[in-house]
Amino acid sequence: MSTHPYERHSETEYPHARDVLEREVSENGFAAGWCMHAKPVPDYYFDVHVHYADRSKANIHTVIAPEAACCLKMGVKRSLLLIRIHGLIPPTDDKSMESLQDEDYTVEALRPLLAGFPLDESAVLAAWLHHSCPEPQLIHAAKGLGMRAIKLHNAPMITLGDPAESWLTPAWQETFAAMTAYRMPVLWHVTQRLPSSDYTGGGRNTYWQDGWKNGVRYGNEELLQVFLTCCARNPGIPFIGAHQLHIGWERLDKLFTGYPNLYVDTTVGCQLRIGDTFYPHDKDFLRGIFIKWADRILFGTDTFWRGCPSSETQEVIRMSQNFIERLDLPECVLRKVCHENAERLLSL
Repeated sequence: MSTHPYERHSETEYPHARDVLEREVSENGFAAGWCMHAKPVPDYYFDVHVHYADRSKANIHTVIAPEAACCLKMGVKRSLLLIRIHGLIPPTDDKSMESLQDEDYTVEALRPLLAGFPLDESAVLAAWLHHSCPEPQLIHAAKGLGMRAIKLHNAPMITLGDPAESWLTPAWQETFAAMTAYRMPVLWHVTQRLPSSDYTGGGRNTYWQDGWKNGVRYGNEELLQVFLTCCARNPGIPFIGAHQLHIGWERLDKLFTGYPNLYVDTTVGCQLRIGDTFYPHDKDFLRGIFIKWADRILFGTDTFWRGCPSSETQEVIRMSQNFIERLDLPECVLRKVCHENAERLLSL
């Protein structure tokens, strides 16, 4: 008998990799205790928030191939690629989108650029619609192009000074109904914090400083309430709040309870710099939230693909992965957050 026996604690609190547990029974426990410290590691990541930002009008599969390959080496097997499109109705002011760096396409202009695109492999497509362009037919066209999700962004609405209630018009409700028919998830950048975020590199009063010049009098709470109204009116749509809706996890805990079709991605607000660790009480709280709401949280980075892997993109991926991995989540939770939730919502 060992003079220094190992005392196992709760696997929920101190999870180990599945093979550590398997070794305890395999071959009657022959290798039990070998590499006993090993923690769960993600099978792979599915990034639900990647912008297509190339403006060369080249074949999209050719453009993204280097970045997709780079991400695969970093454990990101799939990415949801957000592409701006419009149909019969052009955006009211395309300049409002320039700071977002993404190119805008008509459906017909986009179609040849997707020639040979291997749908749903390294990249899954999402259609980004402008708030001034409610058009149910555009949802049908996006589905015909192989797109599995919709992206909405309130930044142009803020900078142009358009009403927060723009999404509640009959035209938009008809457009949401088309999304419901296909059960297309909606990734929505709803709010924009005012204070800066020095840790993640976010500026102060982004978008709002332009909106105030154009007469905006509403704030983040009004934008959030419009979004929640859309969630309540369209229960068949999974709504994914980008950047955790820029609200804290305590409030999200309540919203998850009240809105069963509400999800969030981990972009920006869930980054941990390389070399950093959590304060113990922060880790305990965040870990509890991620375990409780494991079905509602999706991994994402909010990065840009332009045809050449950048050191900035790789750094963001590493910080985003570092946040998840240092929470020491149980393996079942890790799989859900890292890829299974995205695959379920996107019907993959």
